[in-house]
Amino acid sequence: MKHEAEDLQNSGHSEPKSQPNSNIDKIEKMKPSRSGMSRRTFLGVSAAAAGAVTAGYVLKRPQFSLVAPPATIYEDITEEWIATSCLNCPTRCATLVRVVNGHAVRIASNPLSMVSDGETCPRSHIGLQVLYDPNRVDGPLKRTNSRKGKGIDPEWRPISWGEALSDIGARLKSIRGGGQPHKLLLLTGLNSTSNDDLIHRFASAYGTPNIVTEDGLDNEAEKAGEWMADGHYTHSAYDLKHTNYILSFGAGIVESQKPLSRNLRMWGHIRRERPNRAKVVMIDPRYSVTAAKADQWIPINPGTDGALALAIANVIIDEGLYDASCVDNWTTGFDEYKALVLSDYGPDRVAGITGIDADVIRQVAREFAQTGPAIAWRGRGATCWPNGSYASYAIFCLNALVGSIDVPGGVLYQENPNYRAMPEVVEDSIARDGKAQAALDLRKTQSFPAASVATNQAADSILGNSPYAVEMAIGFNSNFNMSAPGTGRWNNAMASIPYYVHVSSALNETADYADIVLPACTLLEDWAYEQCPPGSGFTELKIKQPAVQALHDSKPMGDIVFDLARQVGGNVAESFSGMGDSAEGFVRFRTEDLIPWDEFRQKGVWVGPDYEYYKYDRVFATPSGKFEFRSGNMEALLRGAGTAVGDLDCLPHYRDVEFMGSEGEYPYVLATYHPLMDIENGNQNYPWAQEIYMVMHGQGWDNFVEMNRKTAHELGIKDLAWVWVESRFGKLKARARVFEGIHPGVVAIACGQGHYSCGQWADGIGVNPNDIIGVDYDRTSGQSAFFNTRVRVYRA
Repeated sequence: MKHEAEDLQNSGHSEPKSQPNSNIDKIEKMKPSRSGMSRRTFLGVSAAAAGAVTAGYVLKRPQFSLVAPPATIYEDITEEWIATSCLNCPTRCATLVRVVNGHAVRIASNPLSMVSDGETCPRSHIGLQVLYDPNRVDGPLKRTNSRKGKGIDPEWRPISWGEALSDIGARLKSIRGGGQPHKLLLLTGLNSTSNDDLIHRFASAYGTPNIVTEDGLDNEAEKAGEWMADGHYTHSAYDLKHTNYILSFGAGIVESQKPLSRNLRMWGHIRRERPNRAKVVMIDPRYSVTAAKADQWIPINPGTDGALALAIANVIIDEGLYDASCVDNWTTGFDEYKALVLSDYGPDRVAGITGIDADVIRQVAREFAQTGPAIAWRGRGATCWPNGSYASYAIFCLNALVGSIDVPGGVLYQENPNYRAMPEVVEDSIARDGKAQAALDLRKTQSFPAASVATNQAADSILGNSPYAVEMAIGFNSNFNMSAPGTGRWNNAMASIPYYVHVSSALNETADYADIVLPACTLLEDWAYEQCPPGSGFTELKIKQPAVQALHDSKPMGDIVFDLARQVGGNVAESFSGMGDSAEGFVRFRTEDLIPWDEFRQKGVWVGPDYEYYKYDRVFATPSGKFEFRSGNMEALLRGAGTAVGDLDCLPHYRDVEFMGSEGEYPYVLATYHPLMDIENGNQNYPWAQEIYMVMHGQGWDNFVEMNRKTAHELGIKDLAWVWVESRFGKLKARARVFEGIHPGVVAIACGQGHYSCGQWADGIGVNPNDIIGVDYDRTSGQSAFFNTRVRVYRA
């Protein structure tokens, strides 16, 4: 699984690789001499600084000035490289941090990592600006203004950790002592693997079912589609290194799709380093970065990806191109699936639904079936819709149809580290009774029968009060006030919570509603262990350890969770004993059976055995023990809930999208997307990320209303003109970007901008499209629908 070739275009840096004899040698060879800073390094730093000054002047960002270096700059320089890991996206890449005289000055890839193939993506370098963000919280804060709302100053007062924890602990004990632990809500954004483990353990020991993650804003419909097919409720993994054909349904593979750094590296491998270049077909209404790098871009009518997948299946089955051996031996339900596909999803009929010529559908279907191994990959563009789970199911079934399940170059089943087991949670009757209460996000109910979380529903439940009244909430790196559709609902919901604690390294829009802010360490100061989201298949474990001493009066997030458990006491504190008693101790406790502690700290990475393919006798978690074209899991779920099972409920199928807003009044569909430099920690206060934010348009410090040239001409709108975009739910003003790379019936706006409470390099820049998106769901999974809001556009 190792190789030394490097694609310079897609790698995290352009330095040539050496070929050391061992992994230790790899790290040693990366370490510069301690004798001093080289002229080349000094000139590089100077040039970068000069570039930053120039860019700041031109873009009218905060200006910087260069100060002459002291005469002793070359004296007494000590440096080292610390192995740690990133947290600017869920890939959590293994990294090496160059530390000079106690200051982190560079982030590089860790060559021992196999997930990212020894590379990093551009997001990793932003870790330096996360660390040195001038808007970081420098100590615990307490609110003194009792009024809460958007734009209302909390009037923070600095307090000690002792006062903060004592105040929080008293609230936690009071709620639990009253037998109401379910009235504690935990909100989690992007956190380290080990911190997520600790937060979930705290919820279990305390007795609340109400832990709401950000997953319902991301890929829950994708997970539900796979669960219907093979029983695994998970983000899918793909063997990119060995595939020959990628059919991407709305997946921004080299822009935002998880795991991003691996996607970037493997893209270089399959497109530049092999004699048989893999073909990529991108299906998306917008000409994305992935579309620009693909062999073929197919603009599709928004929301019709499921119909296209079924039409592709129609051609493959009708022409006998499917893998009969796989279908006959390792699948069930094929006859019903075949009958449905052949009767309802012919290419000529589906051409009218998707806007894609029937001959193009046939061409793609034949290529996909005959250029194996092939991957049908679904992303948020295809699944973040009402009925998105079934679109996901339809697309995922294409992989089984051509035999691309658990084979080289096909779908993989992610293997994770076998951590040392944590002791059983110590439950008391309060915890048991609390966890027996219905979750406020209505997961696993008739509203969202298969959901593990329905993130956006939590806001409505909070506002609906009884029986879901929340007395206290704690948010860990969360910012749903920006990232969820219908942002105003989250503002109102957070304002209504009597007591809110925000845990993060920096303030953001959600922190404005806090009664207490606890400053957590950044990714370069924290202790944690990490595993990647599915993507590589094989197992990899990474450490997160401090590269520098913690700035300000901040604490590792794991230590904060341990502190909260101690404050509650009783069975909650007991549930956290014997596991290291601190963030560092917990990481060591969980990982030392896999790799000796000193070796883990030095290398930063532990890689498991090579991936094992063809596990058909044990890989499927379905009633039949096989891949299911007719979902036994869905049938069992519906029957168990006493729900009648309809003809299509257990089969992949397409339904016309119900849009919010009439086509006559709102003629365009609003699409959103996440650019490469949309940092996924709830903040965007990073000049390097802002500078190259709009890669496709060559501009930074903004986002645009992207529209087709024909559409703009009809509306009398010129490129970069100011326009209003209005939906039933609000309107916003931004500049238009007029170009050919978008469906004429669609306007697109990048997410990640529009902040107003994050800091000097984020506030007042661009707009947040979530402000004008309506609230809707995929009812199977609880996934928020992001793309079925209609808008009108007019000159400002």
